[in-house]
Amino acid sequence: MSNEVIESLKKHRSIRSFKEKKIEKDILDEIIGVGLRAANGGNLQGYSLIIIDDLDRLEKLGVYNTPLAIVALADAYRTKRWFNIFGEDKVAVNTAHGFFINNWDALICLHNIAIAAESLGLGTYYNGDVTSMDLKNVINNPEYTFPSGMLCLGYPKDEGKILDRLPLEAIVHYNSYKIPTEKDIKKWYGEKERLFQTRNSKERLKELKDKGIFNIAQAYSKSKFKKEELDRISEGIKRNIKESGYDI
Repeated sequence: MSNEVIESLKKHRSIRSFKEKKIEKDILDEIIGVGLRAANGGNLQGYSLIIIDDLDRLEKLGVYNTPLAIVALADAYRTKRWFNIFGEDKVAVNTAHGFFINNWDALICLHNIAIAAESLGLGTYYNGDVTSMDLKNVINNPEYTFPSGMLCLGYPKDEGKILDRLPLEAIVHYNSYKIPTEKDIKKWYGEKERLFQTRNSKERLKELKDKGIFNIAQAYSKSKFKKEELDRISEGIKRNIKESGYDI
């Protein structure tokens, strides 16, 4: 069972190397329009999209050699203004419930855009650092907004790689969560371990072993889960939530 949409989704890969070519306005409008058709809570579209193609602003966000980025904000500000204009000035739009619904809305919209972009030959990647960035001096976002995600996109220089994924049985649970055995875990992550051992050169594997890294689990834990770095990111997220005015 397959069609063009499914085939496009199966071929997803993150692209981080782009040509020096701007995205045409009609193509940008088309993929943004697809994003706006995404499912959302109460049909209120609790998000805003900040399209950034100014290179100075992109560099302030730590985005280089990329023609365009889209920051999706969880946005209760616009809804609050709408209610206020029509005399509803005591509505709580900044609740924990609203925070999560608006974040979901923003990310679903952003992923619709990513899918549409890739179907038209553009490359994309997500920048996960945006949730902790101090954005106000770059995009002037007001209170009751929170940076949910950032999508970087452009015309790819190369095709990139389709990366491995965990098997279905590792991710999907029917009716209740099934606690895996140690054997299950080793089986599910076996392909990642095989690729780690075969794609790295003998010299690189020796360098890693000298650092106490003998497998891919240790490689991830020591690079992606450094406590000091995660603490710094977490503090930025907490600051953004506090400054957003959401009651979290």
